Amino acid sequence: MFAKTQDEVWRIYESVETVKRLSDRIIGIGPINIIGLDGILALLPFPFLSTVYSVGAGLILLFQGFRARVTPATLIISLIILAIDSGITTVEDVVKLIPGAGAVLGLIPGGVDALFQGHLYAAHLIQQDIKKTHYIEGSAAQAHRDGSHEHNISDMRGTKGKKRLIYLYS
Repeated sequence: MFAKTQDEVWRIYESVETVKRLSDRIIGIGPINIIGLDGILALLPFPFLSTVYSVGAGLILLFQGFRARVTPATLIISLIILAIDSGITTVEDVVKLIPGAGAVLGLIPGGVDALFQGHLYAAHLIQQDIKKTHYIEGSAAQAHRDGSHEHNISDMRGTKGKKRLIYLYS
């Protein structure tokens, strides 16, 4: 289930990128991508389509993050963002807490949810966690036995942006 090679980790990164692009980066205005399949479905008169898509895409992101062994904090924050994006709690519900925002929301039903890019935010968190991780194709036990663990830590610290060390073999 977990990624066993650096190539698998790279494929996970790319699949997260694909979900991000499909969900929140289809239609753009100039250099700004503002809406994706998730937002388009939220604007349709069939709200269940948006929910089904959002939950499915969210589960893919969380599963891929789990496979890449991102930190539990990243998974929890991503889960909260995706719960909002999936309609379990809507962005509109949160925005309604702002005085006077209810009148603006009435203009475009589903508009706020269409513009909230939850999949993009969650995918970005997962990808950043992957980028910060130094993956080693080997086991921690073997690295400690043969003394390469200290070398692996040194390599991680010497590589700009790397903050975590993960051995891909259990």
